[in-house]
Amino acid sequence: MTDALYAPERKRPTALALVILVHGAALAGVLLNRMEVPVPPVFKPTTIIDVDPDPIPDPVPPKAKQEPVRKTKIYVPTPPIPLPTDADPVETTTTEKAASDPGPIRTEPEADPVPIPDPPAPIRRAARIDPGSDLKPPYPSSEQRLGSEGSVTVRVAIGSDGRVREVVRIRAASDAFFEATRRHALRAWRFRPATLDGRPVESSAVMTIHFRLDDLG
Repeated sequence: MTDALYAPERKRPTALALVILVHGAALAGVLLNRMEVPVPPVFKPTTIIDVDPDPIPDPVPPKAKQEPVRKTKIYVPTPPIPLPTDADPVETTTTEKAASDPGPIRTEPEADPVPIPDPPAPIRRAARIDPGSDLKPPYPSSEQRLGSEGSVTVRVAIGSDGRVREVVRIRAASDAFFEATRRHALRAWRFRPATLDGRPVESSAVMTIHFRLDDLG
């Protein structure tokens, strides 16, 4: 009877060991799942380049602070000039000039300047009509049929040879009278040319011509 009472208590340690074993296996499985499987390292080719670093310049020593040069003025006293004393002989130089009285100076009056005569004025002579020249122009036929009369005043330019170079109209009774005078003056008028100190020169003259029917006679 006593063995029957204590039989169940002897089986308890075995069951406890089984429980612990089961829990340990489960815990081991959990730990294995959480552990990371190490991966073998992959080696990659590496290129090595040698690079010479720039030489580092030597540090420049800081310039020493230069103190300003102070100029010192030195005053040298001037030695006093010794004054002559009674013991020192004093040399004196005298120059004697012979004073001569020249007496009163006589001055003669200045002669009047000789006047320079003015150059003689040039002698100019005007042009003159040559006596053999025909001054009367022909009477315009148009004015003759109308019975018109009138006069013409012109300025003529005379060359050094006495011929008329140009005729300028000053006034005229009609164009026909002027045109008749102009053509006749250029063709037939002759002058004795103007002269300057005997030399023939160009000149001009004013001429007036009258046209009258009575002169046709």
